Amino acid sequence: MRIVRLGLLAMIALTVLALYACDRVTPSPDAPLPAPVPAGVALVVDEATGSVSVRTGQTFAVTLSSNFDWQVQTLPDGLELLGTKTGPTTTAQRDGGETGGASWFVFHLKAVQPGEGELVLTEAPGWEPEKPMRTLAIPVRVEP
Repeated sequence: MRIVRLGLLAMIALTVLALYACDRVTPSPDAPLPAPVPAGVALVVDEATGSVSVRTGQTFAVTLSSNFDWQVQTLPDGLELLGTKTGPTTTAQRDGGETGGASWFVFHLKAVQPGEGELVLTEAPGWEPEKPMRTLAIPVRVEP
């Protein structure tokens, strides 16, 4: 009887180890990561989106990826900047296996009053923020 119990315990242990081994999935070192977008945004905007149309009270996020820094140059009167986030674009950056490379830049905005304007963002090296390399202008319309 004792041998049967030991055999049964050994089979259970092997089954658990086999299942545990099957569950371990190692992501590729260059697996892409999504932008760290805040929860509850009504719209996510990137370079390809073009213009933005939101209602008063809605929030939206602008997501950009770059090796350099993005900054808000001009914020239209009808928008409020709620915050900014940065994050890695690959699992290798996140997990410490890779240094450098592109980063996500996410600008969290809220429409506070109706109107139209242009949200202007500039990309520049962190050591020379006053020398933008690229400018992105996003037309924004806030409806009541």
